[in-house]
Amino acid sequence: MNKLYKLCLVIVSISLIGCVQVEPEAPTKQSNLAISSVRDLPVSYPQGSFFSLDPKYVKETSLKPAQTQNVYKLYADAIIQELEKHGFTYSASAKGVAFHVGFGVALASDLSDETINEKFGVTPGLPSSEGLDKGSFLIYVEDAKMFKKVWRGAAQGFVHQDLGTDERVSRAEYIVHMVMKQFYATN
Repeated sequence: MNKLYKLCLVIVSISLIGCVQVEPEAPTKQSNLAISSVRDLPVSYPQGSFFSLDPKYVKETSLKPAQTQNVYKLYADAIIQELEKHGFTYSASAKGVAFHVGFGVALASDLSDETINEKFGVTPGLPSSEGLDKGSFLIYVEDAKMFKKVWRGAAQGFVHQDLGTDERVSRAEYIVHMVMKQFYATN
């Protein structure tokens, strides 16, 4: 009986590891946000743990270098702020940290869902919509001692090029928060 109970518990745990969620922030199709994540290792980090950032860039992008840097800065700042709100401590140096946070941002025209799925293994699957540019935000937590990914998350939404600076900051913070909620739920 005990072995049967453990087997059922393992099966239920495995089926719950992957998580997909679509969070509409408004009733329009333009603002849909699809989020997916997966826990790779049963490693958790206590509050106060140090982390570093490790941005990953698409080799060829349709954005100008200055645009790419601006977008990455928005998301880097949002990630740092989000993790610090949850008790983790940012370190500009990768030395002595408990985990690294890798992340990337790309337009669907520069990074397809197929490539994301093949290289990253997590795709939210937001369907394309004619006349709208789909973008992806990919993030992972890698253990600094084992050099293995502990958790991966991804969000896809439609790019709003007409937003002002404050609105862009708010949107990046919202996207990072929604994805990281899934990390906190399993940490």
